[in-house]
Amino acid sequence: MLTLHSISLAALFAVLVYVICFVCRYRIIPQSLSVTAEFNGRYKWWQIMICTVMGWLGYWIPTVYTFAECGYYTIMASAGVAGLALAGYYSYSPDIETKHDLTVHKVGSFSGAVLVCLFYVLFLKWWAVLGVLAACLILGVFVPGYRFNDTTKRYDKSNSIVFWEEIGIVCVVGFDIVKHFIETL
Repeated sequence: MLTLHSISLAALFAVLVYVICFVCRYRIIPQSLSVTAEFNGRYKWWQIMICTVMGWLGYWIPTVYTFAECGYYTIMASAGVAGLALAGYYSYSPDIETKHDLTVHKVGSFSGAVLVCLFYVLFLKWWAVLGVLAACLILGVFVPGYRFNDTTKRYDKSNSIVFWEEIGIVCVVGFDIVKHFIETL
């Protein structure tokens, strides 16, 4: 189990490094994590990172929270992670953004995030998750988010609600990963 949780920590670290490198490099807060794929050739790196990390979490969740212990909640969380992985793959492409890809991305992201959050709230009774997401919502309303734009303006100003909510979900899952890692030691 220590190996399992160590790899999970590495996956969490990969997401955090990706976000920190992006924010430091461009000195902006994006509208969402997937929007980072639009910047200077990051599309393939985004796809590799998100599909690898979410693929790993798709293995980690049912291994840590077995069906015998959690029942259908495990399937719900695993389906949420699969939705997030698929949504990351169908992320915004700087070359071609078809209506189909955008629909898959939006539906997969939203449904995946909701299923993962429901797992933590309903099964684990982590009501603090709702508090974290509420705090992220408030932060996202007040911190402007940007998206790369090829027209005369470089960035189009907007809110960063989706970005902060995604960071909130990463924090919740990250807390769970760290908690299991510490328990294993």
